[in-house]
Amino acid sequence: MHNATESSLSPTSATQIAREYEDFAYIVSHDLNAPLRHIREFTRLLIGARGDDLNEDEKEYVNFLETSLSRIDDMQTALLTFSRIDTRAGVERQTDLNLTIKEVLEELGSVTARHNTTIEYSDMPVVHAEPQQMRLLFFYLMDNALKFHEKPSCERSINITSEKTNGSWLIGVKDNGIGIAENHCGEIFRLFRRLNPEKFDGIGAGLTMARKIVRRHQGSIHVESELGKGTTVFFTLPA
Repeated sequence: MHNATESSLSPTSATQIAREYEDFAYIVSHDLNAPLRHIREFTRLLIGARGDDLNEDEKEYVNFLETSLSRIDDMQTALLTFSRIDTRAGVERQTDLNLTIKEVLEELGSVTARHNTTIEYSDMPVVHAEPQQMRLLFFYLMDNALKFHEKPSCERSINITSEKTNGSWLIGVKDNGIGIAENHCGEIFRLFRRLNPEKFDGIGAGLTMARKIVRRHQGSIHVESELGKGTTVFFTLPA
């Protein structure tokens, strides 16, 4: 029933729904800023008034409050970015994914250097796509591949492959991280869903963004993983 309803939407009504969703996301993210700003300002006033008189428990409360406010800021930004993937995209053109990956690696340079990362890729295709969204797509996938490891000292490896099959490019981003239990593989694409919130930073939006970008380019995405043996994210783009 749900798929039938989606397919019956006219281009005009689908665009209207997308814009209404963007308006909703903007209102939520923008209008929340005022009360959050007040909370942050009054927290700082309270800390300033108490000065060094805060006891250890109170300092812990303040740290927790600041962490929570930062997390809400990140979630607001993610919500707005998510809503604009369909409505604020640039012009699609021939995009060399070799150059895209190179740009992402430059952006992640400090992280890859810190973790002694090995990254392998070659002969990536040129695809008809929105260049900025391709950069975001690979950033989200590679950032995830670098993040989810058992120990901070673990060496990271990422292997990016591509092959042409059934009129599409099948691209895989493989890591050597902690892996995902089979029954959780579908959950990781849900917005703000985090499987290990007590161990890893982040808000759980990267793979949701990646899926939306892939779908916008008429592709599909899925993961293959096993606990303790890493994860590979596969996605397709039209050839």
